[in-house]
Amino acid sequence: MKRLVLVAVSLAGCKGKPEKRAIASDAALARVADAGVIDAGPWPELANLPSVEPVRVIELPARPDVPRFTVGGPVLLGDLAIVSSSQFGFIAADFRRGQIAWTKAAGSHLAAPLVVDGNAVLIGDCINPPQVSESDRLLGCMRIVTPAGADQAYIAIRGKQKAVADFAGATGEERVWAAKKNVVWRRGEHAIAIDLMTGIAAPTTAEDPPLVVTYKQKTWQIRQDDEGVITAKGQPAWHTERSYGPLLGAVYLPEQAPMVRAASATRRSGKPEILLFDMDATGSLHGQVSLYPAPGIGIIGHAISVVGDVALAVRLDKTLQRDYIAGYAANALLIWTYALPYMVRPDPVGIAIASDAVVVFHDGDTLTILPEVSAPPTAPGAVRVPSENATP
Repeated sequence: MKRLVLVAVSLAGCKGKPEKRAIASDAALARVADAGVIDAGPWPELANLPSVEPVRVIELPARPDVPRFTVGGPVLLGDLAIVSSSQFGFIAADFRRGQIAWTKAAGSHLAAPLVVDGNAVLIGDCINPPQVSESDRLLGCMRIVTPAGADQAYIAIRGKQKAVADFAGATGEERVWAAKKNVVWRRGEHAIAIDLMTGIAAPTTAEDPPLVVTYKQKTWQIRQDDEGVITAKGQPAWHTERSYGPLLGAVYLPEQAPMVRAASATRRSGKPEILLFDMDATGSLHGQVSLYPAPGIGIIGHAISVVGDVALAVRLDKTLQRDYIAGYAANALLIWTYALPYMVRPDPVGIAIASDAVVVFHDGDTLTILPEVSAPPTAPGAVRVPSENATP
């Protein structure tokens, strides 16, 4: 197995920077916090970084009197950004026009929306629980919806009592993904595979699907373990000798082999920051670290495009009230930052990247549409859509 060595490379070129808003001092921020006022920032740590204003903000009709047990999304389906919340069920919003396209009711607990074969798959508690056989256990209901909002199916998710008992009683982080003709629904350390046609569920591995990278007739399946070590199965196989933060996805730069991108929290001169690390997906010693760190202590949401543009939701400090979005191009150039509203934010921030926008779902009731994060065509390493992409 080969050892990966990361070396810094210089990245140049930038977009025109939008006019910055006034920067609040630390004392002013303290007064704002004491007064209980929500302030959108930006924060002093971002003063010397490029910033943007939203293209639009879409307020969603959430019910604040209903507990917000879970939120999920966004997932993109054409012009639609589909999100889920215990406070409104599922909402599909046209993020390019700023309009709500359709809504679907759901129970108190639901999973993140998923797109399969051009339709939305919506999983959650049943509104009116159907009858199932005594040998089965009802786990929820699955709705399959066309982009226009028409219901194609509404199916009870059920499995044999003993077989699905562990999943039914599990708690923890939830995730859904497509797997052949099934949808996998993971909850904590347990998962079930749901047949899309019948809704019949059976236990399956709870391991996240690998990041699959294909290059010159070779394929690598790339995973990250609980310790943060990244391992690739392929020819040649390789693994990192250190741990990283979240594995973000694959990057495709012109005339280069694909790279695997991860992010990690570090400290420099006593200040916390987030760095992007790229390593050759094919197992060579080539690698790079971004020269444009993002100030902050951790990542509370992220997304990557098919070419490697990245948007990160970064937490600035332990107050849990100062978070922002950092947009990086595939060449690891920091394109812009955007400060989220100043408020306690217990829920993760959902992000999706379209060809011309970054869609952010935050605070359970808001979609903020931000500009694209592609590098200017004249910048070194500016990319085009690859012919060989990673499989999510």
